[in-house]
Amino acid sequence: MMKIADLSYLENTPGNELVIGGASGTIAAQASAGGANSLTLTDTDLKLKTKKNGGSKLKGTGLALAIGENPEANVYYSLDGFDKVKVKTFDQQGANYDLEIVRIKAIDKPNK
Repeated sequence: MMKIADLSYLENTPGNELVIGGASGTIAAQASAGGANSLTLTDTDLKLKTKKNGGSKLKGTGLALAIGENPEANVYYSLDGFDKVKVKTFDQQGANYDLEIVRIKAIDKPNK
């Protein structure tokens, strides 16, 4: 028979509260187009480097290209916990194409 230990001394922590600290990021790309000669392309790259001093650095790129009828290209991103963020977006549309490129640089300074 297994006994359950008394854990009443532990506090409840909300699921979305940052306990230790840190930073995170995501990037996603979506492209769609119709027609016989349609072409879609998506590419994402996200690199997060943690430094020895406790800080971190993020670099990311997202690309979405749609060529054809009713083209739609989008890049989505989210960043949490960073102290400094720089985002560059390039968006171009034409009669039969849609292109979006997003470049992200973010820095999380160490907690002292």
